[in-house]
Amino acid sequence: MKKRYKFTPCSIYDVPAMETWLSDLAQQGMHLRKTGRCIFSFQKGETSDTKYRLEPIPKDWGCEPDDDMKEAYAQAGWEFVSACSKSFFIWRSIRADAKELHSDPLVHSTAYEHLCTRLFQSAVQSTILIFGFLAIFICGMLLSPRPVTLFLANPSFPLLIAFEFLCSIQAVRHTLSLHRLKHSLAEGQPAPHHKGYKKRLWLRRAFSIVISALWLFIVSMPLFVFILNWNRTTTEIDIPLPFLPLDQLEQSEDFSWHKDTYIKDGADAFNHVSYSWTPLVPVHYDIYQQGETQKVFTGTDPNATAVQPSASTEYFQLLLPIFTVPLYEEQLKCLMHTDDNPIITNPQHPDFDHITISRSDEYTQLFACRGNQVIQIRYWGSADLSERLDELSFALDHALEYYYK
Repeated sequence: MKKRYKFTPCSIYDVPAMETWLSDLAQQGMHLRKTGRCIFSFQKGETSDTKYRLEPIPKDWGCEPDDDMKEAYAQAGWEFVSACSKSFFIWRSIRADAKELHSDPLVHSTAYEHLCTRLFQSAVQSTILIFGFLAIFICGMLLSPRPVTLFLANPSFPLLIAFEFLCSIQAVRHTLSLHRLKHSLAEGQPAPHHKGYKKRLWLRRAFSIVISALWLFIVSMPLFVFILNWNRTTTEIDIPLPFLPLDQLEQSEDFSWHKDTYIKDGADAFNHVSYSWTPLVPVHYDIYQQGETQKVFTGTDPNATAVQPSASTEYFQLLLPIFTVPLYEEQLKCLMHTDDNPIITNPQHPDFDHITISRSDEYTQLFACRGNQVIQIRYWGSADLSERLDELSFALDHALEYYYK
């Protein structure tokens, strides 16, 4: 006989609908073997008019009824099939004269006491967990000097909140469904054993797919980060990078790259490229370049000044362009807090949406954004970054074309 697997069209806590579904499948020759969280296993066989009943598992019981219960129920015409979600024993009978497991609705309602209490506690705990996660997330965003960057770099936490929120909704629905059944039994109404389950099948499937996808994504994201992120020496990179090479910035015959090599995290600390990936920032580079100290004569001063040129570039390629301007403005806000009285200019360039150049006594910073790209360059040297905008635009275009190739 062949095995078949079926996705449950209703919650296990919607007892009448679940009993109806199992009985309908038996009429199609699909007989229940084992239960899972959302998928049940069936044995293909002869069609039969089989009745199924779900009975709450008593408190402190295991996942199988004892021999006395099995014998008593067998005398009434019922066969034990499986336990489900540590909540129900599932029984079935092919006898038309089989006695119902519970003839007194009031006594039947008391069997749900423990299960209803457990589901209510689960719903409360899930709700408290949501508020706890929200509090941590909001406090982190308020206290961080770069909340936009924090959000873009760590999207797993909002996803975890969304996942817990959906789980909380599901727990509340299960609790309300079971409480309604218990209340109906407590009023003396016989337990219903027939209920439609096809009407909201698509909704339950969509809900389960969303929850499963969120869970899978949250669990697998650290693995993606571990696999995709890397740190290498600049000379080892053979792909287009969104930056201005330091020798191109300097354009000096006296320029030379830093001769010493200090390996840190598998790359030269003086000239390296770090790549990181997150769902909202699929391309993020941190690029550092450093040259040898050289003498520079300025103006009419006959004395040379020792300068060691270097450049630090941070580049973001965002999944959603809606975050481009907020990230750009956040970087400018951090500039105002770190630099004292910088000289700020806003040059115009047709290839950029916004450009800001900040000059201080020690270094020059460039902030620019366009489309879904944001870049910040911190440069120690004598070159004028405003004269390198064409080269920067070409570098960004070239890197973007390579990424989408």
